[in-house]
Amino acid sequence: MFTRFTYHPDYPLAQYIDTVWVSDIPNLKLSASHHAPLFTELIFNYGDQFQVTGQHTEDFVSRYDHQIISGLKTRPFQTNVSGSYKSIGLILKPHCYGLLSKRFASKAMAQLSEQLYEHLIVPEYPDTDRIDTALSTFFKGETPEDDILKFENYIARKLPGKGMLRNFNETISITQKSFIQKFKKHFFITPNEYIRLKQVNYAIQMIRNQPEAKLTAIGLEAGFYDQAHFIRVFKQYCGCPPGRFVMSKNPVG
Repeated sequence: MFTRFTYHPDYPLAQYIDTVWVSDIPNLKLSASHHAPLFTELIFNYGDQFQVTGQHTEDFVSRYDHQIISGLKTRPFQTNVSGSYKSIGLILKPHCYGLLSKRFASKAMAQLSEQLYEHLIVPEYPDTDRIDTALSTFFKGETPEDDILKFENYIARKLPGKGMLRNFNETISITQKSFIQKFKKHFFITPNEYIRLKQVNYAIQMIRNQPEAKLTAIGLEAGFYDQAHFIRVFKQYCGCPPGRFVMSKNPVG
């Protein structure tokens, strides 16, 4: 709705980035609450107010831009925009939060911001080749760890369900404790929290795509133990129980 341009990088950048988006609106006022998504986002704001508040968010204001990173969350979060909306965003793989956090407010981040602005905001037609070059330079040497990639590939192919983490741990050589420590370094949440996040997002997708489906059936298909478990986790991650979420997405009158 608010994007002027979107771009999906090819491999090898696709290991890190799903989408690059650009927005340039002279005046916008927006205040919105969001459920916790399954991605990390890096935002460069060159306009007026752009605020993201919630768990696992960091921001840095320089003379030239406002940098924001937003990682995986187990609670809803808030976005507020006011005035000139001139921003570039990168929708990244979930594991990229740890990578961005250690390079946040660095010279490399400032250089990336400058190059993206020059090739995405300034020209009428963005230069995707130059964008690829700038992004490749930034991510150079940041090879994702095998166990982390293996987990993301495993979880992407499976429907949410009981025993997912136990079954995955049988496919790797390190101990469960070591994997959890490594996972938290990249994702800033635990593997079990990530699985619940996937379950909640899967349930939301079903609610949107199958409005006639019963919530009990949706909860079970999303991998929750029972209705009480579904309601408790959904409320934690989305800020309201699934029944109220359905009503908010299907207003009457």
